[in-house]
Amino acid sequence: MQFILDSQAKAEIRMQKAESRMQRAESRMEKIEARSAAMEERFDRRLNGITKILKQGMRMLARTETKLAELAESQKETDRELKAFIKSLRNGRNGR
Repeated sequence: MQFILDSQAKAEIRMQKAESRMQRAESRMEKIEARSAAMEERFDRRLNGITKILKQGMRMLARTETKLAELAESQKETDRELKAFIKSLRNGRNGR
C-alpha cells in the first residue's frame, strides 16, 4: 500500500512540474507573439513609408518628364529661329 501512495505522490510531483513547464512555455509563447506583433507593426510602417516615397518619386518623375518635353520643344523652336537668323545673314540683304 505504501508503494502505491509513493507512486501517486511521485506522479503528482511530476504533474506539477509538467504544469510548471507548461506555464513557462505559455509565458514564453506570449512574449514571442508580442515581439512578433511589434515587428510586424514596424514592418508595416516601413512598408507604408516606402510606398509613400515611391509615389512621391513617381510624381516628381512625371513633372520632370513634362518639363523636359517643354524644354525640348523650346529648344527646337530656338534652333529654327537661329537657323532662320543665320540664313538671313548669309543672304546679306542688310537693307539693300
